[in-house]
Amino acid sequence: MVFVICEGPRNMLLRRPAKMKDQKSRDCVKGITFAVGLLVVSACTSQTVKMIQPQTGATAECNGSSFGIGPLFSESFVDSCARVYENRGYVPVQRLTPEERANLERRGLLPKD
Repeated sequence: MVFVICEGPRNMLLRRPAKMKDQKSRDCVKGITFAVGLLVVSACTSQTVKMIQPQTGATAECNGSSFGIGPLFSESFVDSCARVYENRGYVPVQRLTPEERANLERRGLLPKD
């Protein structure tokens, strides 16, 4: 057990025992903390889902972007937005059937990418 003793002008102060850690483990923890910090700060995402109503050709777009730990929230937001439009009869453009795609193209309603 190691005690750190600090001397003052009038008395001696005794502090709790200092915990011993080797330098290697401290450096490892610092490195891991730094790497995780970089990932959290640098992780950014952008997600867009284009929706179309096959009968009318009406379009909608659900998008979200974020950084850090936000990608989880942005993805959840875009998914819930897309579900709302799907409940109204919209379909993600990439999931159109060949017949729906041909019908929309024939009518000039398929949006350009």
